[in-house]
Amino acid sequence: MPAPPDGPAPADSAADPLAPAVADWLRGDWHEALVQSLGELERHLEAVRERPMRRTVVCDALLSLQGPALVAFLALLLERSAAGNGRARAVLQELALEPHVFAEMPYDRVTEAYRLARQSDLDAVAEMFLSARAQSNPTVDEAFTGNDHLDLPLGIRRSAARTQDRFLLDRLVHDHDHRVIALLLDNPRVVERDVVRIAAMRPQRPEVLEVIARHRRWSSRYPVRKALACNPYTPQPIARRLVPTLLKQDRRHAAIQPEEDGG
Repeated sequence: MPAPPDGPAPADSAADPLAPAVADWLRGDWHEALVQSLGELERHLEAVRERPMRRTVVCDALLSLQGPALVAFLALLLERSAAGNGRARAVLQELALEPHVFAEMPYDRVTEAYRLARQSDLDAVAEMFLSARAQSNPTVDEAFTGNDHLDLPLGIRRSAARTQDRFLLDRLVHDHDHRVIALLLDNPRVVERDVVRIAAMRPQRPEVLEVIARHRRWSSRYPVRKALACNPYTPQPIARRLVPTLLKQDRRHAAIQPEEDGG
């Protein structure tokens, strides 16, 4: 956890009534410590090239946080990314490619962070914790075509995919019906991070991945192509077509290894 200017942070800031709130981390005396901690993670990740190690770096950083500090850390990360910070975008990219990172946290810690994010009107941060719901690891055949986070009939979910409500869109990205996702991809409020998250989900319905791979806008985005190529649930013909479009350092992480090109 980032240390405040005058000493170490409490061991359990989420339970300590005297610990800084989310606003204190974001705009108060502890803001400088938060910026320094995130900057260290961004620089560390930039120096690591191996994909498994990159995931470890991000996981270790997040697992050291809890309560208001965790929420503020993610809020600052989103803020810096939206402002065009390339290093912050790289950290977000790792989180999108590993949608189960938060599942490795104690569930009560995730629940507390989710509550704090909602109370602080940080809906984008709260949405990041949704993937941590306690659940088994189904096979692709067991992955149903509904939505764990939005228990509504298909027709209503398809209609909702056109909404401008960000809170609702955050739940629709978890939908497993390709007809819902097809409409969602055309929604102007959907951003690249959303599409990468859908493309990286495991297990994922192959029909959903096919819809993304065919989409006229999103299929041209490199992070989306990379997420599709690295997802073992992507249909092989699509994966084989995408692998040659990846940078050389990313090809070894693809679900289907490229043929030797002598380079």
